Amino acid sequence: MNIIDNAAVQQHLAHVRIVMVNTTLPANIGSALRAMKTMGLCKLVLVAPKTYPHPDIDALAAGASDLIDQIQIVETLEDAIKDCHLVFGTSARTRTIPWPLLDARPAAQKSMQAVIEDRQEIAVVFGREDRGLTNEELALANYHVTIPVNTEYGVLNVAQAIQIICYEMRMAAVEHMDTPVDTDATMQVTDEESMHWDEPLVTHEQMEQFYPHIEKMLAEIEFLDPKNPRLLPLRLRRLFGRIQLDRMEYHLLRGIFSRVQALNNGTWKKSAEKEDQPNA
Repeated sequence: MNIIDNAAVQQHLAHVRIVMVNTTLPANIGSALRAMKTMGLCKLVLVAPKTYPHPDIDALAAGASDLIDQIQIVETLEDAIKDCHLVFGTSARTRTIPWPLLDARPAAQKSMQAVIEDRQEIAVVFGREDRGLTNEELALANYHVTIPVNTEYGVLNVAQAIQIICYEMRMAAVEHMDTPVDTDATMQVTDEESMHWDEPLVTHEQMEQFYPHIEKMLAEIEFLDPKNPRLLPLRLRRLFGRIQLDRMEYHLLRGIFSRVQALNNGTWKKSAEKEDQPNA
């Protein structure tokens, strides 16, 4: 029987944050903390909680009260995930545009691969108790994640869902540490997915500058109608969120967007002609 290096597991799990959006019941926050500590996670981010602080949080944390002091409170989901590289949005509903969807186990495996191989920061986002995440919030995620449940009664309290996700994260970290690096079975990923990047991957905050830029460029060349964009912006988010750009690819594409804009409005041609003129 292998002995689990608990400190190493917790070090990997420190790169995973649980994000709760507009939580109504303080008891769910306390229960979430208890679920997290049981599995070795420590980062909880609350997005505009309805009631905070509250005695029920301390009561339900029961032994995990040390994590209360580490809770981060932010006003928007964008703030909660801005420095993350990989974001999972929890959802049990079918959306207008199908999004890359993973069950909890492969999502955890993908997360631990990203953490251990590339030191990526991971966020798993949970929505409101009564209606979950909005379509706009889910569009901020690289992947949607779902928990396989009994189809006849698929009801999970948010704290219960967090417990399951945290368990899968822990098991994925343990599995990755126990599996030799040179085996083909590790983490069940393709050769393309298991490559090591030569450049750091961009964060969510950087991508939130990327999307307005590409939409502005497409509008200027009249490929996108700003007054009636239809589903194009959402499809672009799905495409580039699935790819995960690295820093060089990010700057390359934004450079192309800027050049297209300059060519379209004539400023590049004028500046190029000026540069070609001989020095006086």
